[in-house]
Amino acid sequence: MQDTAAAAKTARDGTPGAAVEIRGLVKRYLLFGRRRDRALALLGRTRHLTFVTALEGVDLEVNPGEAVGIIGENGSGKSTLLRLVAGISAPTAGTVRAAQPLAPILELGLGFHSDFTGRENALLYGTLLGIGESAMKERLGDVLAFADLGDFIDQPLRTYSSGMAARLAFAVATHVDPRVLVVDEALAVGDGAFQKKCLDRMVRFKQAGCTVLFCSHAMYLVTSFCDRAVWLHNGRVQQCGPAQEVVEQYEDYLMQREKRQVSADTEAEAMRALPAVGGKRGRLREVRVLDAAGTPTENVEPGMGLAVQLTIESIDLATRYHLAVAIDSQDGRCLFAAATHWDGIEPLSGGTSHTVLLRIPALPVAAGSFSVSAFLFDDNALHAYDQVVLPAALKVTSRRWTPSLLHLPHTWVVPD
Repeated sequence: MQDTAAAAKTARDGTPGAAVEIRGLVKRYLLFGRRRDRALALLGRTRHLTFVTALEGVDLEVNPGEAVGIIGENGSGKSTLLRLVAGISAPTAGTVRAAQPLAPILELGLGFHSDFTGRENALLYGTLLGIGESAMKERLGDVLAFADLGDFIDQPLRTYSSGMAARLAFAVATHVDPRVLVVDEALAVGDGAFQKKCLDRMVRFKQAGCTVLFCSHAMYLVTSFCDRAVWLHNGRVQQCGPAQEVVEQYEDYLMQREKRQVSADTEAEAMRALPAVGGKRGRLREVRVLDAAGTPTENVEPGMGLAVQLTIESIDLATRYHLAVAIDSQDGRCLFAAATHWDGIEPLSGGTSHTVLLRIPALPVAAGSFSVSAFLFDDNALHAYDQVVLPAALKVTSRRWTPSLLHLPHTWVVPD
């Protein structure tokens, strides 16, 4: 592996045009199996050492006044990327340029001293962010008012809860007039009122032309606050674009990953049970989602109707079957389920092929991505002969972002 000092070039001064510019960013961490390996690394002899790659070939440009959300699974490289942008860590290769001043809100306690009081830590953190002591003292009143820590402001930081430390860090970082604000899940530890105050301040920063890099697992915050989103997967940019589009693709991926695991577990369980019921007697040959006009689709509008068409193959005329369909949300909750057995429909029999249509006149969903699963059961609806999870998610697409799960008819009555 190349020596960090030779491979990395990081400019911390502001650059014309983009507020944050990242080119070919690579970050690797050496793995030390023996004490001798650390000594070799200090001497620059790293060629035979192993390493793990946290980021590989990341390119990103963020403009002034733009908010960009960084999303991805744990271990995808999100926090590493923000640490590199903040200048806390040096890249292995590539360049990172960010306009100054830059205020990072990353790990709780970063830049603080546990034995200093909140007031002393505010002055210390402001100095680390490039604000002189006299200037920071002038702003201290506003900082402490925003943090709203009461008498704790003169207590050592070690007595603070994680939420209190986050309040202080956010208050200082947003009172030093940064051109770039880097936030990594800091809002997750605050209460509702504090989160609202932080988000309002971030919105004002954005409107004033400040750039915000915002890492969060709360997709509703990313879609509602951020202009664009970057989805990191295994240290690489999987997708970058409008926030809602990227979030939808990311949620589809999470849903399909979960469904593949559930499907594999279910199939393994079914295979273990097959000999007890005489083997697999039939299969789902095809499952399709149709729109109201009968055309195959993967997208429907809120409140619109749809149908699920199932085609079954049977090995003989005597075998009897029940069918079921489930529509599940990304987090695994069942949104809708129907079964011929539950609805009093006689089992299918008397043929080697059957095509069945389940009509849903209206799906009262406002927006989101959902998985569609079909099941083929025996005549008692106890044993599953077959299960199919459609590879493409069913998307309910709204013309605007909404936090709602349901799309319900409604009216407003307002005074004249």
